[in-house]
Amino acid sequence: MTDGGGRMAGETDPHIRVHNVTKSYESPSGDVLALTGVSLDINNGEFISLLGPSGCGKSTLLKLVAGLDTATSGTLSLAGQPISGPPFGLGMVFQKDVLLDWRTVLQNVMLPVEFQDLNKAEYLDRAKQLLKLFGLADFLDKHPWELSGGMRQRVAIARALVTNPSLLLMDEPFGALDALTRDELNLELQDIWMRYRKTIMFVTHSISEAILLSDRVCIMAARPGRIMEVMAVEFPRPRTLAVRESAEFSAYTRRARQLLEGSGVFQHEKS
Repeated sequence: MTDGGGRMAGETDPHIRVHNVTKSYESPSGDVLALTGVSLDINNGEFISLLGPSGCGKSTLLKLVAGLDTATSGTLSLAGQPISGPPFGLGMVFQKDVLLDWRTVLQNVMLPVEFQDLNKAEYLDRAKQLLKLFGLADFLDKHPWELSGGMRQRVAIARALVTNPSLLLMDEPFGALDALTRDELNLELQDIWMRYRKTIMFVTHSISEAILLSDRVCIMAARPGRIMEVMAVEFPRPRTLAVRESAEFSAYTRRARQLLEGSGVFQHEKS
């Protein structure tokens, strides 16, 4: 178990660099400091989780990396280029699947292709392959209202991957699902990551989910949001749910809980 917010051994040029970022918002009662002094380097193909309580700035940091908001101070870059808007090669998945109920499953997955005015014929096969990978090959012509919550979220992930983005940002994508479905999608996401090696930033409240999925876990404190520690998770892959029963997994969990409780947070996992 190691910590550190900088580059991993052997890496010189991070895919994403967040340097001394502060973000504040105006409010009627005065400025609200959402993030302060956040620095983090993320390597190409790395799976990073942002773990912490509500209000610690996890989603704010994700929005800054996505170019959907701007930092008050500090810098953010992707592949050496400043982030000044949504960067090319970005896919996003939210807690709510945001599917369009009047479009079929396949039509929903193809939305980014249409928005980017790409050649539909070139991406149609990829869309079908992704849906097949998620076990949805028989649901191409169904509508979202005909699917379960887990199936809808699989469609949302397929939609985010259809244009083959280099960066996938996921904001509590499984938070609204039941525990069994969440476990299943955790393993499916790991399989997808191992197959395509996308750089993933994953926001979660769940300590066990963060440790199961991640190469490194950024443990954040609230008010104002900051990274307390970046914890490397050294289990080999692929990981199964059984790893959660190991003494090593318990050691990671204890460390994360100690940091969160030490910052005044009582972290209670739902899964």
